[in-house]
Amino acid sequence: MDSSMEYLTDLEGTQVTFDAVADPPFNFPAQTWIILEKLSEDSNRLTKEDIAAELAPSDTAGKFLCRPASEEDDNRRAFLRIYQKVPIAGTETKNAGIRANQAVDTAPDHRELIAFRTFTELGCDVVPRLLGYQQRQQDHDEGVPGGYITCILWEKVPGESLELTEFWRLPFSDRQAIRDKFRQVYTRFLLCGYMPCMAGPSKIIYDKSSGQMHICGFKLASPFDESQQWGDTHYFQYGLIQPSNNRFYWEGTPPETTDWIEDVNGWTW
Repeated sequence: MDSSMEYLTDLEGTQVTFDAVADPPFNFPAQTWIILEKLSEDSNRLTKEDIAAELAPSDTAGKFLCRPASEEDDNRRAFLRIYQKVPIAGTETKNAGIRANQAVDTAPDHRELIAFRTFTELGCDVVPRLLGYQQRQQDHDEGVPGGYITCILWEKVPGESLELTEFWRLPFSDRQAIRDKFRQVYTRFLLCGYMPCMAGPSKIIYDKSSGQMHICGFKLASPFDESQQWGDTHYFQYGLIQPSNNRFYWEGTPPETTDWIEDVNGWTW
């Protein structure tokens, strides 16, 4: 298995067109977006031995920042994820027929798309909105002719990922206001059936100017095994409280901040 290869290269400036979707509650217009920047790529390039061991499909997933193609001055932004089947290691230069034999009949059920579709069906407004998606087969001149390409487009919500050093430097009242907002948002989020695979502050998108907050990060979304209830441990999972007997200190955070408060349950707020 090799995760160092990059396949989705030199796409900046290219257009991605989505067909209209009219299958309530999924109603997306035909739309075209321009790729502005590549943000990341996680490849899963497998060998024949990996495939025989049924480890996973040989594929890659890239994340991009996009803007609408309709107007130059349109300030809307969105994120695009492209999932694409890639050739098995060592077959990249084989003829198209050999590579086409690696195609699968149906695209995998990408958890990210399942989660976004579920959020849309439930009207969940504390996660980024799904803007469109499409699944197609690769052309004859692409890496795996007949192999899947799945594109998912979702809005870039206002704000940035919560930064914990900055958070723990804030006065208690400001920290508590963020926690209160998080509890309000997360209590609604718990009803939606999926969560980020790895909880953490990077999954909280907070806009200081408006106070808006969203939960993000569903590439490896995990379904809830059972009905979830709110608890203070959710604060801890996202770094908003600390164990009093084993505090975490972030670089630049004073080790003894005067308004850090310990409660009777062993948490520092």
